Amino acid sequence: MTEWSQNIAVRLKQELTGVNEKDLRFFRVEEYLRIIRRVDEFSGECKDCNQLKPEIEQQIPAAAKAIKQVGRERAAYDRHLDKLARHMKNGHGFYPPYYYTYSLGFLYTVIATGLAFLVSFLFPAIDPWMFVVPGFIAGLLAGQLKGAQKDAKVRANNKLL
Repeated sequence: MTEWSQNIAVRLKQELTGVNEKDLRFFRVEEYLRIIRRVDEFSGECKDCNQLKPEIEQQIPAAAKAIKQVGRERAAYDRHLDKLARHMKNGHGFYPPYYYTYSLGFLYTVIATGLAFLVSFLFPAIDPWMFVVPGFIAGLLAGQLKGAQKDAKVRANNKLL
């Protein structure tokens, strides 16, 4: 961590003195600080990260205000944090915890349920639910297992947001 990200972290923590710990967790301040540290790490080789640095500096007072009180700043803070997280995900391969577990769980569930529903048309005498429910369960389990494997690789590579 270089001096720039340390200064930003100190400024943000000074702005947020006296804020409830629950609010800090709810507004993902620790994640924001980790992303700032990573932007600083990658700014030497990534031009997008280098361009994000001035934006982060401008956002610090607004972020503190957004966390302390309701208003437009809160929506701007959410958009800013989402933009940084999206860049870290797409540009550098950092993912939120359980990203693949949730994504693949949903995708496999939809696909398996749809396939089971289509198979139920091959056997019109049997109630379609006899195919759909096992398809739903199989898709959910397969997606959760495959997603957990991929998430374990992300954690092993230290690529969590």
